[in-house]
Amino acid sequence: MKAEMHGETWRPWSGTLDGQRLRCGPIVRAGLRIALRKKLPLVLLFLPPVVATIIFSFVVYTVAALAQGMVPAGLGAAGGAMGQALGGGQNSLAGDFVQQLVRVREMIVGFHLSTDLFSLLLMAWFGAGLLAEDRRSGAHLLYFARPLTRTDYLLGKFSIVALFGVLGSMLPGLVIITVAVAASPDWSFLQQEGSVIWKTLLFGGAWTIVVSSIVLAVSSLASRRSYALAGVFAFFMFSGAISQLLARLLKDRDWLALSPVQCGIRIAEALFDLKMPVRDWNTTIAWTSWALMVGVSWAIIVWRTRRLEVV
Repeated sequence: MKAEMHGETWRPWSGTLDGQRLRCGPIVRAGLRIALRKKLPLVLLFLPPVVATIIFSFVVYTVAALAQGMVPAGLGAAGGAMGQALGGGQNSLAGDFVQQLVRVREMIVGFHLSTDLFSLLLMAWFGAGLLAEDRRSGAHLLYFARPLTRTDYLLGKFSIVALFGVLGSMLPGLVIITVAVAASPDWSFLQQEGSVIWKTLLFGGAWTIVVSSIVLAVSSLASRRSYALAGVFAFFMFSGAISQLLARLLKDRDWLALSPVQCGIRIAEALFDLKMPVRDWNTTIAWTSWALMVGVSWAIIVWRTRRLEVV
């Protein structure tokens, strides 16, 4: 009798959905409220990217100013030393401004790659429990009993993880680019290196999709948030170690494609036209590896979500 009552109470919603868009909105808002409830993790996880963004913004502004033969306000006597450290002196920086624009682009790419690691921490911390905790507490039964499709449910969960990925990966890079554009005379950085903007959006978006998909896949397999968090870090560390080991033993750098992080580094170097002969391996394999990781992750997510649904 209890089983029958339970089945009648939690049977899937079978009505007709209206045309309202973004039905996943309540899931996103609820997830963000839970994530923002604890302030200490927010401070600890967002502080390094914020500090790094401020420092790199100052460095980019200083390079642009010295390249124009000006010493930024506040440097004073240290301007000469800063010029020597950044490129052999103020006169040499001013003498080849185009070269300095290239250096600024390379600095932006290096900063982008470093902040991607912080975005990985953000997505792992705030996304590891999204599906695992629903399964543990039975909250998925409430979701599936409401006028929400499986797509709405997964889209809401994915949006939460992706939002933290954008904040940790894409936004800092756009801030640095804005500083570079504002500091260059006559919008020269925008004219000479304007492609960096859409490349930053493309790479940041692709990195966010890959990591978010992996995090949700691991979360769907775990029974607790702590297990999912450990699983995410284990996957990235193990795949990185195995890829480098195979690349060295077999003397074929294409094996680095087994690691999503190594794929990201190679794709960024190729996308932003950085010449790195040490890491010169097939970029197509890196993109293919990313695509396969996303496909396998979502196959796991959909499979696990179907098993959670009440029939």
